[in-house]
Amino acid sequence: MDRIETEVKKVGGREINKTLLLGQIFCEMDEEQAKTLSRIPGLVVKLMKEYKTNQVATELPAVENISDVFYLLRSYFAIPLTGVGLTVAVLDSGIRKSHQSLGAKVIYEDNFSGSPTAGDVFGHGTQVAFIIAGGMHAPGEKAGISPGASLMNIKVIDDTGVGSDEGIILGIDKVCHLAEEARRQGLVPTDEMYPNVINLSLGGEDDGDPDNPVRIACRQASQVYGLDVVAAAGNFGPKMTTITLPACDPEVIAVGAVETSGELVAWDKSSRGPTVQGETKPDFVIWGTNLEMASDKADDEYVTKSGTSFAAPMLSGLTGLLWESGRRAYGEGWLFRWTQAREVGQYFSTKPQDAPLNKDNSYGYGLPAMGTMLGQMGSVNQSSQGGMEMFPMVMMMAMMSGLMGGF
Repeated sequence: MDRIETEVKKVGGREINKTLLLGQIFCEMDEEQAKTLSRIPGLVVKLMKEYKTNQVATELPAVENISDVFYLLRSYFAIPLTGVGLTVAVLDSGIRKSHQSLGAKVIYEDNFSGSPTAGDVFGHGTQVAFIIAGGMHAPGEKAGISPGASLMNIKVIDDTGVGSDEGIILGIDKVCHLAEEARRQGLVPTDEMYPNVINLSLGGEDDGDPDNPVRIACRQASQVYGLDVVAAAGNFGPKMTTITLPACDPEVIAVGAVETSGELVAWDKSSRGPTVQGETKPDFVIWGTNLEMASDKADDEYVTKSGTSFAAPMLSGLTGLLWESGRRAYGEGWLFRWTQAREVGQYFSTKPQDAPLNKDNSYGYGLPAMGTMLGQMGSVNQSSQGGMEMFPMVMMMAMMSGLMGGF
C-alpha cells in the first residue's frame, strides 16, 4: 500500500484516500498521469464509476398485510422472534434515525458520500432501514422484518442520490474494519457492534469486469471477513442481462422482486440475468412492490414504494429471524449465512410451476419458504446443540420433506 501511494504521489496524484483493509487507493489525476501510472508493472488503474439507488414511486395503496405476515412468522414461537443479535450495515443515502420506527436502532454512523452529514436527505436509506428493522413486535403495527436487529448507518450515496466507487469501497472497508475490531475484542457475532450483513440497495452498470474495484471489495468482505453481502438486482427488467453491479458478482447475494400480492410472479421491472459474464442471477426473489415504509420527511410519516431496493433489505432482515430461531434450536454458536445456504437454495425456495426447477435468470432459486424454514428450525429439540456448524444438512433435508410453498 505504501509503495502504491508513493507511485501515485510521483505522478502528481491528488486527494489520496486509502482503504485500510482492501488494498486500494483513490485519487484525483489527469489522463496523462493515469497513463504513466498504468505503465508500472502490477498496478491497475481504473476510472471511477457512478452508482445510484433503485426505487420506483408507487401510486397504488400499500399492501397492508406484509407487516402482519411477518408478525405471524415471528410469533410462531412461544417466545416471539425479533431478529435480535443481527446487525446490518446499511450502505445507502443515510438514515433518519429520529423516525418513530427507528428509535435507538442505529448504533453506529459514518459518512463517505461527500455530503455534509450522515442524515438522509435523499430519502432512500431510511426506507431500506425500515424494511430491515423498523417498528416493534406488535400486531397491526407498521414494522420491518427483524424489529430487534441493529443498524449501522454507512452513508455512501450523497444527497442527490448518487455514489461512487470510492465512497462505496470506503464504506465496505469501514464495515470490514468494524468486524475485524469486534473479533479482536473477543465480541460474539450477536454483539450489536459486530456487523453480520452488508446491504447494498444500489447499483451501477455491469461492465463484465471481475476486477471491478467494488466487486473486489464485496468479495473481500464475504470471503475474508465473513460478511454476507446482499445487493439489489436492479429495476431494469424485463430485459435480459440487466443485473446491476455489484449484484452481478457471483459472491454477492443478488435479490430480485416479485409482486407482493396475488400469485407468485416476477415484478416486471425486476432485472434479469444472465450477467455480462454469463452468471445466472438473481440468487433469490422476495416481495418488492407496493411496500409501506418510513419516510425521511417527518418522524411519523410513511411512504409506499416498489423496487428491488426494498427486496434486498427484506432478505437481509430475514437473516435475523432465521439466525435467531436456529440459535434457539442448535445453540448460541450456530451461524447462518446466505452465502452458504445458497448452495442448497433450490431445496428451500419456491417459484411458479412453469419456471425452471433449477436456478434461472428471472427467479434465481425462488422465494425462500420462510415459514417452512422457521418451522423446521423450531421443531428441533431445544436441547440439541450444533456447535459452530453452519446450516446443518439434516435441517436442509427436513426442509426438503416439509416444503409446502412460499410461507
